[in-house]
Amino acid sequence: MPPEVYIGDMNFKEYVNLNESAGDGEDAKKTLRRLPKRHSDLVKDYKILFQPSNCLKGDDKHIGFINEKEKTITIASPWNYGREYTLLHEVGHAVWKFLVSKEKREERGKILAPIKAKNKKDLDQNDEEMFCMIYAQIHAKNKMKKFDHKELERFASKI
Repeated sequence: MPPEVYIGDMNFKEYVNLNESAGDGEDAKKTLRRLPKRHSDLVKDYKILFQPSNCLKGDDKHIGFINEKEKTITIASPWNYGREYTLLHEVGHAVWKFLVSKEKREERGKILAPIKAKNKKDLDQNDEEMFCMIYAQIHAKNKMKKFDHKELERFASKI
């Protein structure tokens, strides 16, 4: 078992949870305020929940989840992705569902196909997941190199 990391008198998980709960998710609210209004309006009544683990509780394959029925966005504390990136990715699911028309999805598929063919290792996800990664890339302060594809970013920024 790996050693626990401690910050003062608390372990790292406690620190991360305290950091978010103390500010009542203020960093997340700031991020959402930077989005286009019609995007942030999609999740304006949602509660953002933070979890301390690398993956979501009971789901070792996901680091974030948007639940439209309960109006929640749950974000884990992933090692390889920033929380802001994960939050934006989940908002991207709402944008995809409610703002990207069938025609736009088809247009995007034509742009994505040749890029995906050259980058199979990094871009091996379905169209919605890829849109959400690029959506997060556009709006995140800290970008991820493997999702740095200007053609996809230009398309998604027009939505």
